[in-house]
Amino acid sequence: MSVAEFLHSQLCSVARQSPCLAKKIHGQIIKAGLNQHEPIPNTLLDAYGKCGLVEDAIQLFDALPRRNPVAWASLLTACNLANRPRRALSISRSLLAAGFHPDHFVFASLVKACSNLGCLHVKQGKQVHVRFFLSPFSDDDVVKSSLVDMYAKFGLPDYGRAVFDSISSLNSISWTAMISGYARSGRKLEAFQLFRQTPYRNLFAWTALISGLVQSGNGFEALNMFVEMRYDGVSVTDPLVLSSVVGACANLALWELGSILIALIKAR
Repeated sequence: MSVAEFLHSQLCSVARQSPCLAKKIHGQIIKAGLNQHEPIPNTLLDAYGKCGLVEDAIQLFDALPRRNPVAWASLLTACNLANRPRRALSISRSLLAAGFHPDHFVFASLVKACSNLGCLHVKQGKQVHVRFFLSPFSDDDVVKSSLVDMYAKFGLPDYGRAVFDSISSLNSISWTAMISGYARSGRKLEAFQLFRQTPYRNLFAWTALISGLVQSGNGFEALNMFVEMRYDGVSVTDPLVLSSVVGACANLALWELGSILIALIKAR
């Protein structure tokens, strides 16, 4: 194994969990003169991102002689993991202004950043959607699923449904996002209908439906669905669904039932 291959393998494994080790390996890469040896720069970007070293990742990206969509996507992922969506979008605005063209990985990260910003940034999300629609990657189902999730979080289920209906191969993520979009917006009949139609009636779909109903003030319906979920034999392993139902009990002053659910949480 060559030095380059060894350092690359180290970046791909332990360095992604240890900031100190990532920086140490970066120093070794520079000493060995391999800092421009592909695919080490992109892998180092990814490692820094997973370690939470966003500023180091940005400095590395700025020093790259050839910035490609892979490096761009890695940097955006680093920003999203560190919950810095504004930084992700500001970096991307500069790159777009400089004539860089995003690929489907970059689009997925941009949509994620817009989703993390919340409903006050609908305009930015729509702008990314338009750019994606006009790009050569407009048929990418992964990006479309991310858009469905974004519009669900924006409280715009009709926009999400338009994207949902255009997805050629619907998966659990897209179904769950659309169910959540309807439930969170208080459109419980459409949420129920879609939930009955999905081939993925797993814990994720149940959680999306129940937590969305609670968020939109439909506590009784959320409790009914929780009971149905338990009758279906679905194991409650997601704390979100339990906390949502406990919250519904509190809102409805069903203290006794809430106490039972809290006991269920503690018994897990």
